[in-house]
Amino acid sequence: MKKQGSVHYAWVVVFCCVMMSFTSMIANAACGNFTTPVVQELGCSVSSFTLFISIQAGSMALMYPIAAKVLTTKPIGKVVTAALLLQLIALGLMGTYHSVYSFYLSGVLSGVGSAFSYLIALPIIINMWFKEKAGLALGIVTSFGSAFGILSSLLSAQLIVHVGWRNAYFILALCGMVSLPVVFFLLKTPQEKNVLPYGAGQSAGGAAAQGGGEWGLTRKQAFRHPMFYLAWLTCLCYSLGSGVPSYSATFATMELGQSIQFGSYAAVCVSLGMIACGFILGFINDRFGARAGMIWGAAFNVAGFSVMMLAIRSPMLVLPGCILLGLGGSMYTVQAPLIARSVLGPRHYSEIWSVMMIGNSLMGALSFGPMGLFYDKTGSYLGAFLLAMALFTAALFTGWAALSLSARFRAKAAAE
Repeated sequence: MKKQGSVHYAWVVVFCCVMMSFTSMIANAACGNFTTPVVQELGCSVSSFTLFISIQAGSMALMYPIAAKVLTTKPIGKVVTAALLLQLIALGLMGTYHSVYSFYLSGVLSGVGSAFSYLIALPIIINMWFKEKAGLALGIVTSFGSAFGILSSLLSAQLIVHVGWRNAYFILALCGMVSLPVVFFLLKTPQEKNVLPYGAGQSAGGAAAQGGGEWGLTRKQAFRHPMFYLAWLTCLCYSLGSGVPSYSATFATMELGQSIQFGSYAAVCVSLGMIACGFILGFINDRFGARAGMIWGAAFNVAGFSVMMLAIRSPMLVLPGCILLGLGGSMYTVQAPLIARSVLGPRHYSEIWSVMMIGNSLMGALSFGPMGLFYDKTGSYLGAFLLAMALFTAALFTGWAALSLSARFRAKAAAE
């Protein structure tokens, strides 16, 4: 394999991943602002409409092992382009439905497409291309994803108001197609481009890049070692805890009695914090290691939820609390995959991460509703906030233990 010049092709791949995030965020706008107009026109319940999100998550999780294999063995640009197109077809079809049950078909299609183009695809692609600066690369992609999330929410709201929810689905699907030619022509693996991954030639590097010196447990080895389960438990804590900040707007409007507009400000503050968090968290992991990233996340989430609880007496504290939560808000999308890579190694990362993500995604999807039960049963989100604080704190300890076991394992293997 040849080395690159001043601009490594890995950064072109990061641009492709950013474009993948754009289309995925457009596709993920299928619920959100659409809930009220769809429910009103079709005469269905909110839960029966939003059930397609759970169906999407389940379909996505079931496809993860297949996606991990296909993404690492087939022409990746063609695979991801087809997956993105499938998501957009599912989105466009929603504008034609006259029964809530039809949305479940789009849930399946979108879930299958997402499995090959988003939550596991992005870390796998970054792992292929970056032996150094993987945290920064993943952080950049995640930050742009958060920004696109804001954009898609604002765009969908305006479209629904001006052209109706059916046409809004069609237009969003067309907007999402912008990324398809970029991904199809530019997204490649290092083998397809015949170049070394970024940073591969700077250390034990050249050999590692070609598969010889790169360390990592196989899936079978990982299943037999406690550090795998500790790392997985850490990721599960992040999966569960990261859903709680999404209730910030509801907390402000329902529990504190603030206006819908104020609630939207709270949601935007979380998103703005997450944009910054992606960049910062990636840099911290590259510069100081995964432990520093976990400390960052625990500190900002505990601080953010503490401020949110104080906001019960002083509602204006909601906005700074949401910013703090946003600054710790990329633990699932950035920190979790980086912990898995640090603990278990990059060599067989794709197949191990795909297995971990089955549990992560299903747990996250199934927990969204139960988190809301705290308010239903007690009239307050205080219990959900306390649980989230406990989860992020627990993740710090389980992740720390997993990294310690990994270090001992590698030291022992090197000595032998």
